[in-house]
Parts: sequence; structure tokens; C-alpha cells
Amino acid sequence: MNAVVTSSATEIPGPMPLMRAVVPPAAHLRGPMQLTRIMRAYLVEAKFDFLNALRAPIFVIPFLVLPVALFLLFGVVMTPEHAPEPAKAAEAGIFLLAAFSSFAILGPSLFGVGCPIAVERDAGLLRLKRALPAPPGSYLIAKVLMQLAFATIGVTAVAIMALLTGKLTMSLSQVCIYDAVLVVGTIPFCAIGLFIGTHSSGTAAPGLTNLIFFPMMYLSGMFFPLPKFLQPWAIIWPTFHLNQVAFAAAGITQFRFFEPLMSLGALIGLTVLFGGLALRRLARVG
Repeated sequence: MNAVVTSSATEIPGPMPLMRAVVPPAAHLRGPMQLTRIMRAYLVEAKFDFLNALRAPIFVIPFLVLPVALFLLFGVVMTPEHAPEPAKAAEAGIFLLAAFSSFAILGPSLFGVGCPIAVERDAGLLRLKRALPAPPGSYLIAKVLMQLAFATIGVTAVAIMALLTGKLTMSLSQVCIYDAVLVVGTIPFCAIGLFIGTHSSGTAAPGLTNLIFFPMMYLSGMFFPLPKFLQPWAIIWPTFHLNQVAFAAAGITQFRFFEPLMSLGALIGLTVLFGGLALRRLARVG
């Protein structure tokens, strides 16, 4: 009887070393992720953010369909076939391309970044994102990549329509350079949208974005020539500076009214200012 008890007593702690051998130490679980896995995590987050926006008609129609439709209306339907002055007709084609390309990039960068962040902050989604095993910043980078994708589609559609209708005197290389600068230059507007999304509620964000969106488009002189008393004030709007940089990069001199390097500095300053304030707000408040 004693032998049996002794044997069973010696067998009781037996499974413990086995359990320690199966379960790896916690230090191994917290090891650094491979670069390929990190990049894939960012791309997957951006992919689903893009698909989410693509499935929303309220987002796709204004920012992908409307710029092309308005270009056809004002640049083709409402333009006479035989312009009395070819030089002015050529300038009008470039002017309309700049106007509706700016419209195609500005909407997604402000409404597509600022408003969803404000709504998701109110719903507590950002707190959930912090708890998920995702790389830091993947949520914000996905928003920016989604906007860059929409901006690329929008400006490409407008440029193709302008080239097919023969309303553009720019060469294909000039159009590509101009559109590439516009797409990259939307990052300052993403910073402004991020600032709106982090400092306003979900219900107030659309109204605040509209208060910025429409003056930024119309008072920058992109859709129609401004009255003389408003022309000096066009330099306060980022859309004006972005187009000055894009025109300079593409070699277009008809609409250059400001030093391109100063415009580039203004855009970089806006990105640092609004992006820094937004990230500070997220770090402090969430």
C-alpha cells in the first residue's frame, strides 16, 4: 500500500516539466515582426479602407464621377467648337484641367480622411484599433494611402477625358508630371483633414470640412478668375500653392503667379503644422 502511494506521489508533478516545455516563453512571443509582415499589415489595412470607401456611393460619385462630368459639361458641351482666339482656347483647356483635377484630389483628402476619423473616434473604434495586434500608425497610413489611390483615379480620369476631347494643348509627359505632382501634393490636405477629424465630433466634421472645402476651391482662383480685390488673397489657400508647384514642374508658364519654391515651402509647413497638431491630439486624447 505504501509502495503504491509513493509511486503515485512521484508521478503527480510529472506533467509540469512537460507543460513548460510545450509553452514557449513570453519573450519569444514578443519578438520583432519581419519587415515583410509589417508591410503586408499596412497594405491590408489600406486595401480594406479603400474597398470600404469604394462601396460608398456618397463618396464615389462626388469625387470620382463628378469631376469628369463637370469637365465634360464646362469644357466640351458649353465650349464653342470654333474658338475665335486659339491661344485663349488653349489656356482655357489648361485652366479647366487644373480646376477639375484640383476638385478630384481635394474632396477625398478632406472628406475621406477627416470625417471618417471623427466618426470612428466617437464610436470608440480608435481605442479598439489600439488593442488590435496591428503596427502603430497603420490606421492613419491606410487613410492616406486610400486618399492617394482615389486622387490618382480622379486626376487620371479627368486627364484622359481632356486628351480624348482635344481640349488640351499640353503634351502627354506634361500631363503626367502635372498629375503626379497633384497626387503627391495632396498630403498637406490629408494633414488638414486629419486635424479636422481629431479636433471635432462626428456630427460637426462634415460642416467644418465644407466651410474649408468651398472657400479653398473658389477663392483660390481655380474655377474662375477672381475680382481684383480678391486676387492678392489667393496666396492664403493651399490649392493655389499646389497648382503653382505643379505648373512649374510641368513647364507651364501661363498660370504661374508665385515663386514655386515658396509655394513648396508653404505646403511643407502646412503639412508639419496640421499633421503635428493632429498627432499630438491623438497622443493626448485619443
